[in-house]
Order: sequence, then C-alpha cells, then structure tokens
Amino acid sequence: FAGLTNSGQPLADVRRFLRERGRLATLRHVSRVAAAGRRLARRHGLPLDQSDLACTAHDLAVVAPLRDIVSVAESLGLLLSPADRAIPQVLHGPVAAAVLRQYLAVTDADVLASVAHHTTLRAGATPLEQLVFVADKLAYDPTTPDVSFHARLMAARETASLARLSWIYLDWAVREGPRLGWRLHPDLVAAEADLRPTRARP
Repeated sequence: FAGLTNSGQPLADVRRFLRERGRLATLRHVSRVAAAGRRLARRHGLPLDQSDLACTAHDLAVVAPLRDIVSVAESLGLLLSPADRAIPQVLHGPVAAAVLRQYLAVTDADVLASVAHHTTLRAGATPLEQLVFVADKLAYDPTTPDVSFHARLMAARETASLARLSWIYLDWAVREGPRLGWRLHPDLVAAEADLRPTRARP
C-alpha cells in the first residue's frame, strides 16, 4: 500500500490510489458499486457519505495478490480464523478495512465493518453493511463466474428491504455455491440463517 497517503479526504485518497496503481478496472467497478449504493441509500434513508466511502473502498485490497493476502492480513494485525485461512478470497474485505483505519485514519465503525464484511456479510449486520453487500452484487465484477442471482436482485431492488435483498443473494450462494466449487465461509452461512424469511425456515 505504498503510495496511499492521507490527505484527510479518504474517498479521494482511495480513488487516487487505485488510479495511480493502474487499477482502472477496479476503479470502474467500485464507481458502479458506489452509484448503486447511492440509489439504495436514498431509498432507505442512509447517509450518502458513509455509502460513498464504504462502496468505493470495499475493494481497496485488490492490490494485494491472493497468494500474499494472508501474510498481508497478518502484517496489519488481523486475527484470522481457520476459515479465513482456508478461504483467503474473503480476506480482501478485512484487509481493506484495516488499511482504511491504519493508513487513512477512518474511524467510522459502520463504514469499516461494511468494507470488512462486503463479501460474506454476517449475522446481525447493520443496514449500511447490507447496503454495501447488496450494491456490490448489483454492480458485480465482470469476472464473477455466475450471475444468475442478478435478475432476482434487480427485480426486487426498488421494493424490497435491504435485509431481503441481502438474503436473495445469500440464499443463492448457499444453494449454488457448492455447485460452483465454493467453500462457504461461516459468516455467510450465519448471515443467510439470520436473514432467512420466517416462512422459509426449516
């Protein structure tokens, strides 16, 4: 993260860092996520500044190669569970949150949690955490291997709650993830159970 400097404007700092590191595809993705997040924030009455920063910064750790992400997380002082080590793909969220806190002095706990959990969500997630999670799925990265969840999200985004939108994706991930060869992180499984509509509970 050399070159990530704190000007006191973390949103601008993140965008400049991604641009200077040549991560233009990531910058385009996070800009689309931020736009989706703004629409959701307006609809659900959440602060635009929190949404903008969390959505823009959620993939800040893309500069760390997957092969190095565990060691990067450890160097930032993160405590890793066995599942984190077994599924390192989920660590770019916690790493990004740690970088925001340590390099850019971001102290907003809701923003940091929203960045940290944008891949898996978690049980008891706040509305902002759900917003960033859903916005990331609405504006999915082009490398996403299967986007069959997207039509349901798009159809529901103007009428459903953030909790319901989050569950639509989580339900799909729990059902389809194993077919795609995914290992499901315990946080994702817990979030799905937490948000599962009562009528769908066993």
